[in-house]
Amino acid sequence: MGLQGTVIRTIFQNATSFGTAFDTLCRMSGINAEEIGDSENMVEWEKAALIWVPLLKLTDDPLIGLHIGIGTNKLLHGMVGFLMQSSKDIDQCLQMLCRYGNMVSPMVEYSYTMRDVAILEVQQNKMWLMKHPEPARQANDFLFAAMVNTFFALTGKHLIPQRIELAYKMREISKYRAFFGCDVLFNKDSNRIILSKKDVDTAILTSDQSMFHLFNSIVADKQALLATNSMKANLKQVLFMQFKGRIPSINEAASALHITPRSLQRKLLLEGTTFRDVAGEIRKDIALQLMQNQSIKISDISDILGYSNGAAFRKAFKSWTNAAPRAIRKVQM
Repeated sequence: MGLQGTVIRTIFQNATSFGTAFDTLCRMSGINAEEIGDSENMVEWEKAALIWVPLLKLTDDPLIGLHIGIGTNKLLHGMVGFLMQSSKDIDQCLQMLCRYGNMVSPMVEYSYTMRDVAILEVQQNKMWLMKHPEPARQANDFLFAAMVNTFFALTGKHLIPQRIELAYKMREISKYRAFFGCDVLFNKDSNRIILSKKDVDTAILTSDQSMFHLFNSIVADKQALLATNSMKANLKQVLFMQFKGRIPSINEAASALHITPRSLQRKLLLEGTTFRDVAGEIRKDIALQLMQNQSIKISDISDILGYSNGAAFRKAFKSWTNAAPRAIRKVQM
């Protein structure tokens, strides 16, 4: 799980207009400039998530994500970016974003539905939200503002959303409304951009359906290649990303992997493991990650991981670490 390096490069480059030096941001983030110069390179998720910490410190701007997003003309990177800008219209563009967006950042899951209005929903990874809530907020603000600017870059028209919904507490609402030009609602259950059907039917200026089919084929092949990882690796990715900390039934997990439960069990056995073992590893990884955040209660970690009670969680945790959760937390303080 990570973030495409060139997205971070775009953020750092646009941050220079706020008085922050590109080299300083790289140094403070522990990022080598070379690793964010290639759209094929993925920066490890936590390093990518924490780029907003030096940005907040250097600018002292609680809306720095929104402001950098406003200054970003378009957010199109790599082969997925080429595919989106060769799409017929915004509708097709957003369909491609949802299909392949995880190749740009597995930290974010997109869904797109068409009802009376068009709704693009953005779900950030649960681990990210729990462990680094402020950087997660800044990243989402950046993404939404940059996305609206991307609509303009692609169509030459200002597509004003009907409504913006954010899963965060309200903060200087006038700044959000001034940029988006619509109602902005906070404390919602997810992050959403709501557009009219007319707007998503807007043609893309660089549309080229022959190129679209070419890029779609290339990106689909690349996605299929990534899927050739071991079944254990694919299962861990699905459990970590799609179920946001909750360990599902084997039937749910198999459905997410587009295979039958029997096939999942058989392939895991061939790799010398079981669904139960992999689920246990994921629980351990998530628990240890969340334990590092002192603001998260141990009881909350137990609930997130789906344990029936605190005693069951403590027993499992001790089997992983030979220590009680509170003892580990004391060491971390």
